[in-house]
Amino acid sequence: MLKRIEEVYQTTVFERDEHKTTKEYRKLSPKMRKAVDSIFKVMDSKPSDFLNTFEKTIREVSIKFRVPEKELMKYFEREMLTI
Repeated sequence: MLKRIEEVYQTTVFERDEHKTTKEYRKLSPKMRKAVDSIFKVMDSKPSDFLNTFEKTIREVSIKFRVPEKELMKYFEREMLTI
């Protein structure tokens, strides 16, 4: 059974940006949102390797976007608690 391009696009694009609809994400500053988006982008590009390099990715993103590493970790902890 073949899927139409629109169906494939909708299933992949909506899942990719799903984190942007949460209450915790909307509370973040624009700078933190960019950092979180960057982390999710890395997670999407390497899903199998992401858990092994999560802390390293957090550290790199916090330096790149100049946001506290602790704040990024708190965001992910809050997201896990609300799910």
